[in-house]
Amino acid sequence: MYVLTILCQGGWMPTNLSEGWRRLGCSVEEFFYGTNMGKSWSAEGRRENHQINAQLLATARRLKAEGHLDLIFAVIYDDVLEVETAKQLRALDVPMVNYHVDLVGQWYRILRTGKYFDRVACAQTSSWSGLRRAGIHPYYMPMAANPPVGSASTIIPNDGVVYLGSPWLYRRQVLAELARQGIPLKIYGNNWLRKTLEPGYVHPWAKNLYDLQHYLLPRLQEEGWGGFQETILRRLQPPPPPAGLGTELPAENILGYYPESDFIPLVKGAAINLGFTHFQGTPGTPQERRQMRLRDFEIPMVGGFYLTQDCAQLRELFPIGENLVTWDNLLDLQDKIRYYLENPAERLHIAKYVQNYCLQHHTWNNRFRHLLQELKLPQPQ
Repeated sequence: MYVLTILCQGGWMPTNLSEGWRRLGCSVEEFFYGTNMGKSWSAEGRRENHQINAQLLATARRLKAEGHLDLIFAVIYDDVLEVETAKQLRALDVPMVNYHVDLVGQWYRILRTGKYFDRVACAQTSSWSGLRRAGIHPYYMPMAANPPVGSASTIIPNDGVVYLGSPWLYRRQVLAELARQGIPLKIYGNNWLRKTLEPGYVHPWAKNLYDLQHYLLPRLQEEGWGGFQETILRRLQPPPPPAGLGTELPAENILGYYPESDFIPLVKGAAINLGFTHFQGTPGTPQERRQMRLRDFEIPMVGGFYLTQDCAQLRELFPIGENLVTWDNLLDLQDKIRYYLENPAERLHIAKYVQNYCLQHHTWNNRFRHLLQELKLPQPQ
């Protein structure tokens, strides 16, 4: 089977999705449209994006003519994928799937092009009624992970807590409190030591006008005025300051960037790997929204002991209490950190159990086989 993947370059997509299709036995050609899921909204940026769409269409047509195109699998928003390009891809008469991994925060960003895909595979089940109103066919496909190849011969020992991820405000607040409580803590991530703002925090007027034009009515239908107003207020607020040294955490807690090759050694060497599912709203209130992330599969898959924040989807995908430990609020988190730091044998038992569970239920191989069944396509030999 020949699969064309349409992805961001770098990051998690090629190493998870393209690699997952390859491990299933497929021949994969990757088309990269940039390093993030948006585009520059300047006139020059729009021209460059139009060229990218032309290149994508030319690539798909070439593969079709060569007899090397059985499935198009994309992770792409309307910002990048033009409606006319989606129509022309649809005209190739090849099964098409767009994978949407952030329905809690940005469900609406595939409303213009999603109807041209056979399925929009969704990592969550929120806002499906809004997708269906736009003529989209959603299909539930939670995130997953690829099993590690071979065994890690080295680890990076750490008898405390390790957090690998982004410096979102709630995460910084929780981690800062853990540090104040004297809990041994090391934090890794690309943006913790930034001295300038992330470009993604800036919403140029061109994008705001585009969103109002194309998404206002469907968002009001799905979310009501309150949900849309929350987005507007968030965009009008000044962007948060970069989370550099001295903001909330002691400098010794922040390690910053780590190479991809260190992921497994860091995870396996840590006594506790910490996870968050909080996404929006005030923590502990009915307005709070939580969402699973890729880390919720990656860390258990490689055998790390994982203490992640509870959420409804997590309870659907894992038998909580048997093979995964969760926390709900700060006091609960502190108690469980102290308990599991003092009980290494129990940590090892749980980590092994949850790893085996992931190998059975949460690999990309499993996800893609079920997707092919949904599309009524043959399984690769």
